[in-house]
This record gives sequence, structure tokens and C-alpha cells, in this order.
Amino acid sequence: MKETKMSEVTRPKMDPVTFEVLNHRLLSITEEMGIQYMRCSGSNVLITGNDAATAIMKPDGALVTVGPYIVTQGNVLPLIVLSTKEHCVDLGINDGDIFICNDPYLGAIHQPDFATVSPIFWENELIGWVGASGHQLDTGGMDPGGFSIKATDVHQEGLRMPPVKLVDRGEIRDDILKWILNQVRDPLVGLDVKGQIAALNTGRQRILEIIDTWGIEKIKTVMNQSIDFARDKLKDRLFELPDGEWREVQYIDHDGHESKIYQVVCKMTKKAKELTFDFEGTSPNAKGLINSTYAGLQAAVLSSIYINLCWDIPWNQGVRDCVKIRTEKGTVNNCSYPAPCAMATISAVIVTIDATWRCLSQMLLATETYRKNAMAVWSGTSMAPIFAGTSQHGFPFAATEMSHFGGGGGARTFADGVDTAGIVFNTTPNMPNIEDQEAEYPVLYLFRKHLIDSGGPGKFRGGRSAELAYMVYNAPENQLEGLFAGTGAEMPNAIGINGGMPGAAIRVAQILGTDIGDKLKKGEMIPSSLHEINGKMEILCNKHIRSRIKLNDVWYHSWQAGGGYGDPLLREPKNVAEDVARGAVSIDCGREIYGVILNTADQVNFKATNKKRKEIRMDRLKMTNVKSSNGACYSFKGTGRQSIGEALVIDFVEDSISCGYCGHSHCATNADLMQHIHKFYSPLISSGPVRGEDYDLGRFSLMMLCCSNCGGLTDVQVVLEGAPRVFSHIRNWNSNGYSE
Repeated sequence: MKETKMSEVTRPKMDPVTFEVLNHRLLSITEEMGIQYMRCSGSNVLITGNDAATAIMKPDGALVTVGPYIVTQGNVLPLIVLSTKEHCVDLGINDGDIFICNDPYLGAIHQPDFATVSPIFWENELIGWVGASGHQLDTGGMDPGGFSIKATDVHQEGLRMPPVKLVDRGEIRDDILKWILNQVRDPLVGLDVKGQIAALNTGRQRILEIIDTWGIEKIKTVMNQSIDFARDKLKDRLFELPDGEWREVQYIDHDGHESKIYQVVCKMTKKAKELTFDFEGTSPNAKGLINSTYAGLQAAVLSSIYINLCWDIPWNQGVRDCVKIRTEKGTVNNCSYPAPCAMATISAVIVTIDATWRCLSQMLLATETYRKNAMAVWSGTSMAPIFAGTSQHGFPFAATEMSHFGGGGGARTFADGVDTAGIVFNTTPNMPNIEDQEAEYPVLYLFRKHLIDSGGPGKFRGGRSAELAYMVYNAPENQLEGLFAGTGAEMPNAIGINGGMPGAAIRVAQILGTDIGDKLKKGEMIPSSLHEINGKMEILCNKHIRSRIKLNDVWYHSWQAGGGYGDPLLREPKNVAEDVARGAVSIDCGREIYGVILNTADQVNFKATNKKRKEIRMDRLKMTNVKSSNGACYSFKGTGRQSIGEALVIDFVEDSISCGYCGHSHCATNADLMQHIHKFYSPLISSGPVRGEDYDLGRFSLMMLCCSNCGGLTDVQVVLEGAPRVFSHIRNWNSNGYSE
């Protein structure tokens, strides 16, 4: 086997038209691979959630293109190639081979994500790889669905495959496929694996067709040039942004065993044309399943950069070349073997995205050129309700309810976040059709609807999340088992920016002994909201262990929404009135958070509104001005007149940091702003309901920063007593963002 090495590749430049044609052809191949995969699958996770990834890579595993699906999964496929090349030399890597791996310590994000890769040969020369990954319905282990809440090490979480040859020179190895199916509960896993085989065969065939038409040198050139283009474009963009350091702290609550808080600390440094992410201070490995290996950490960082900085740049190895990641082994987002990590995707991975996301947004806010691209954090975490048993059709199943993929989008600097926009690392998110779910599984949905007051309040509101409730229906012996695996119940993770407030946290509940069965028998209307359900409600742990769902018991959950942008008191009163009229915001929140007083006809009482807003601002100033601690500091160095969002103006000519709302001068430009701005603590619920009050242990609060003259909000942070504080140090800040 001859492998093309980087040093052997000639790097001619392709004309722009041909490059665009072929580069987009590669992108379309990754999309077609995903379509082929999902058409072959019978899994609700794939069909309703698009929880999959596809990619094309160079011979050395360098990412060339990634499909429009779960980008975190796509980001680890190059690592699967590297592990395959390292561990499968003795097996041989031949034309028509396909390798499968789900080991988080060898490149996968977590065990439910089966990753497959296949080499592409042209005249006995390895010229690239195609990859496909997808979340499986079950991996064996202690609990169905791949999330074993009680697990204390990776061995208890089910099947864990190093790279093994699944297809040998075009022939499926039945022994390997039977071995996989022997370890899992749901036979649909076999169909999903064959779907991945179909996807890889499609991708390989399409690339060979391009070579037949355009020649082998063209395909090599477009791969190299796409990476070079992404690297050069991102470096140019970084050069335009200010140098500095930003720190964000995010949290994971409960590890499945104890109600312990784990922190993810991210310090982002931008210097010239390079980004460095340092995670020093992040909590050690958790006992339970919330950990992530390095594969998940890298995937999180890259996903955040793709979305925030690379909207018009190819998502490939060129982006990775601009990034340094510093981390210590043995932390919650870079765990040491054999720490469990089945829940990595919706715990350590997504929380790492949140931390890096807010750092990037703060940087974007500091430049007029790219301010419009800054966004508050999207639905900061997620959750996975899993129910299992025997269906009404008589077959065993383990199903993940995928509605949680409809999280709220973060507010933008010019518009509200999109309601139920999706989970941020899925570029083509979807929510399941309720009728399809009921036809497939023995459940009856009572309702699924947008959750009022869930979007983070702000001048522009965060996108709403949703809530749903379901019960057993037509199950054999009226029995069904389920568990909840979620993060972000005690506190919200979807943090706002520029004075915007956080979106809703998650909430999980069970209502026992309802009368819904009797209502169904009588042909009466079933409840359409939580307060209409008669029964005993119990708030459940967000890592609820596997238990039986009994007849007439209802399971309920809601999930995280998007953070807001800007002080809520700056939201146009008519927009608040419209939100109230359509059920997005309650009258109480409209009054107490937005300061908008409505008449009986849902029309704004402007006189009363102006008075109320003035009262709220004055109330902020009456709150105790707390001391900044644990390294919190805001410092600036630059030239000219700059601004951060709408809240702060930094004038190096006049030597003043002032309020963007009223013009009040806080301090000189060489001072620490945190020592001169008004800061006070407030309960999480002051940003709206479902902000952790059902799980409140007194550990979290909001720290609000506001102008000491007008009371206008500058920033709102979710803080844990004793944890590191957010900081911002802009070091070089001139007209082009960088000084030599």
C-alpha cells in the first residue's frame, strides 16, 4: 500500500471556479452520505434527530469536509482514522475495507456513537478516507439506551470497540456484526450499522466518480486548497479582532451519584492570528458518566469556533491549525481512563461549548466589524429521556425521546433568538413527529409546546425552549421503564451577553396517580398543560435512575432555552406586549423583568411603564455593591474610541471607560473596571421562572453588573460561591484589532 504523504504532495493552485465547483461537490457528497445513512436506518434518533455525522478526510486523517449534521461527531472522525491506522496495521488496510470504533479513549465522543471509516484507493494508492458516525439506540451496559447512570467506570457502560474491521474488501464480516448485536438490546442497531456501511460505500463511489471525470491530481489539489483556504481565511479574520484574554466558567450539576458541582473553566487568549484555549482550573474527573475524553474536548472547541467565526469558511483541518488547546489529563472534560463518559455529549462536551462560545462572543462584541455576529449562548445543555421495554408490537426497544434537540437559540445583537431552534452543535436539527412516536412506542403524549418565559430576557430575547408530558399507553402488561439523563437543572447554562439574562434551566417531574386513564375511557379531554394534570407531582433528579413508569403516571420535562442580549429594560414595550399576547412571556415577567405595564387590552401603558422601569433601575442601585473576587477583572489597552456592545465605551483619547447608556464615566482606561462598576447578587429566579428553583440548594446566584449612575445592565453572570470569576483583558485594540 502506498500512502501519499504531505511532503510528496505538489501544491498547485486551482482556478477559483474549478475550486468552488469541486469543493462544493465534496460538501454535497458528505450530505448525500448522511441522507443515505438515515434512509437505511430505523432509529428514531437518526430519523427524527439527525444525530449523525459524515466526513471526507485526507490520507493522514486531516479533515477536508464535514457533513451538515452533528459537527462534534464529525470533528472526531479524523481521530478515528488515526486510531485505525495505529491499531489495524496487522489486519491490513485495503480497498473496500470499513473499520468501526466507539471507544471514547481512542477517538469517539462516547460509546453510543459508533464511528466508521473507510479508505479510498486509486490505482493502489491511498488518497483519502470517508467517515460516518451515528448515535445508536443501545450499547448494552447496565441500563438501556447507552446511559448507565449508576456506572462508575467505562467498563460498565456497555460495548466498547477499538478499531476493528467490519467490512473486509467489500464483504461484511458476519462474526463482527453478530458480536455487536449480541451485546445490545435493540436489534435496530444492526440496521443502523448497515446504514453506515451504505453511507461509506456511497461516499467512496462518488469520490471515485470525481476522479474519473476530473483526474486524481484535481481531487488532491482541491483537498489541499480547501484546507489552505480555511487556514488563511481564519487567520485573516483573527487578525481583524482585538488581542486579549477572556475567561468564562460553566457548571455541570450532579454526576449521577451525588449532587456535586463540576466546573469547566476556559481562558481564551487571542494573539495576532492564533487562538489558545486553556482549561486550567477545570474540575477533576467525576465519579459518574458526565466526563468527556480529549476527543470530546477538541470537538467542543472546534464546533464553537466553526459557528462563531467560520460562517463563510470551510470547516476542516485549516481551522484546527489556528487553534491551540491546553488541558490537563484527569479533568471532567479530559478524563483519565477508566472514567465513565457515556453522557459526555450532553454534559462536559456541550458545557465546554458554552464556555468557549461566550469567550468568542465577548471578543466579537469588542469590534464594530463583527459585533453583529455575536450571539448569546444557545440552549446551554440538553437532556435525554430514555424509555425501554417491549413495544405494543411485541419487539424489545430502547428509545431516546429527541424533542430536547429543539432548544432555544441565543439572542443576537440585532434580533431575538429563534424559538426551539435546535441544539447548537447540530446544524440540521429536528424534533420527532409525535404521531410517529406514538405509533412506534407504547406512549401517549399529552402535550408538547413552547415553554412560557423560558427565553433569556433582554433587549433581544433568547429563543424559547419547550415542555412535554407523556404516559404509558397500550404497553404490554402496562409496564415501561425509563430514565432521565440531563445537565443544567440547578442552574441555567445558556448565559446572556451585554446585560442579557440566562434562559431557562431544565426541569424533570413525575406526576403520580393521575386520572387520565379514566378520562380516556370516558372520551374526555386530556390535560394540555402541567397545572391541569391531577396527581402528586414529584420533582426528579436530572440524573434519574432507571425506574418503572406505571399506568396513569405522567413523565414531564422541559429543557434549556437561549440566553438574552442587552438589558431587558431596553426592549421595545410593544415587543413585550406582543410576546405576552402570544404566550411567549407572562404578564408577571413582562412587568417585573421587562418593566412593561399593560392595560387590560394588552396595550402598553407607557406612563406606568416608564415609571416602573425607573424603579427597577433604582432598585438595582440599592442592592449591596459586592466585592469582586477570585480573579475577576476587566482591563483594556488600545487606541481611539472603542466599545463593547452597547453597554461600555472605552475612550483612550479621553482616558475614560463610560456607560454606553447614559455616558457616566466609570473610571480611567488603565483601571480595573470591576473595582468601579456596581455589582450585586440576585436569585436565579429574578431572570424568570424555571431557573433552577426546583433544585435550589443555595449554591448559585446571578451576579449583575450595572452602571452606578443609571442602573443599566452591563453583564449578567451565573456564579457559584468560591468559583473563579469571569474576566476580560483586551490587550491590543486599534483600528485593525492588532498592533505589532
